[in-house]
Amino acid sequence: MSARRLATVAVAGVLLGACAPIPRPVVLDELDHVRAGAAAAESKRYAPGAFARAEKLRGDALAALDSKDHSGAQILGEQAVAAHARAHALSRVARAEAAETEAKAQSSAGEASLAGLEAEQARVAAEVDALDMRIKVARDAQPVVPSGKADADREKARLAAARSLALQARLLCGAARLLAASGPPSNTQPAGAAQPSSAQPAGAAQPSSAQPAGAAQPSSAQPGRGNLAAQLEEATAAIKKLDADLAEAGGSARAIPAPIDQASRARAGCLAALTAARRAATPVTRAPGAGDALLAELSAAGTWSPVRDDRGIAVTLRGLFAGNALTKAGEARLRDLSRVAAAHPSFPVAVVVHTDRDISAREEPAWTARADAVVRALDPAQGANAAGAPATPQIAPFLAGSAAPVVDPGGSERARNARIEIVFVTPETL
Repeated sequence: MSARRLATVAVAGVLLGACAPIPRPVVLDELDHVRAGAAAAESKRYAPGAFARAEKLRGDALAALDSKDHSGAQILGEQAVAAHARAHALSRVARAEAAETEAKAQSSAGEASLAGLEAEQARVAAEVDALDMRIKVARDAQPVVPSGKADADREKARLAAARSLALQARLLCGAARLLAASGPPSNTQPAGAAQPSSAQPAGAAQPSSAQPAGAAQPSSAQPGRGNLAAQLEEATAAIKKLDADLAEAGGSARAIPAPIDQASRARAGCLAALTAARRAATPVTRAPGAGDALLAELSAAGTWSPVRDDRGIAVTLRGLFAGNALTKAGEARLRDLSRVAAAHPSFPVAVVVHTDRDISAREEPAWTARADAVVRALDPAQGANAAGAPATPQIAPFLAGSAAPVVDPGGSERARNARIEIVFVTPETL
């Protein structure tokens, strides 16, 4: 082949090579792969602004490619890939924030549901407690099966038990009267004006201390109080008859059966009256808790050893007196309880004086004076309420005598039977 022909072939090859198309930038293929993935779908949902910017850069890259600006298409394509990566990062942040918001909403809903369940649980617990009390009252109020005859020793034990039940009946009816006589704290009368001047020992007629002066019976004119007044009158009449029968059984030379069944019925009647007084003052929609709070407060103090019984929360004190005068330590203890009573004015207070032996009529005034001294120590603001002193609850003394011993009355520790109970009468259903 001649040199001229070779030159012509070479020139033709060069021209053909110069006319070949430039390939599409690889970054645009990568961009298509990125925008077709799940990350781009997530970005479009959670970061639409950033996704739209990335798509605009992709459109600019394609426009540059159509304009034969391969370099510009390469640069814009890389920027679009970076923009998609940024949009994906922002979408993850947005998704996390949305999940956090949803979790907080679910937590709030869960807390609200839990609070509702707790309230419902408290309501149901209150209903259960009320039903338990009703069952207890109904059980105590059921007809008592006659006890039948017994030997002399058994009758002696029955007589002691009947006297103890009679005392319990008087104290329960006294607590019911305190609740019935208690008005709003601001209207509570000073203890010095509202308390009786004396109390009677166990075994005697209904003690005058069973009811604060000035509030003899709840008025039947008050809504919901008429039935309670009648119930209390009936229970009081039963106690008076029981006292007469106890006196006859204990003082007769002939064998008279102890009125143990009658005493059980009298106690049940007074407990029913106390429960009725509490129900009248307790809204059915509110769970009780005042008695629990007071018991917890006294227990937390670590010095009172409080107990709960049918009357309420009781604290037992010993050694308050030197002769017939309160000791300094006794006054300090009573001042502490006075502050507790002032902090809970809805709780009437019963001061129950127990002796370690039977007391005679000559000794009764001295024991009554002790009870009145305790009442005064518990309410140092007597007569000052009208001058702006803090309101105090109803306080009434009860002289219980020796009918409720805690140890053997004939044993070496019989002195422990001499004690004073400070009873915070629970004003609501238990």
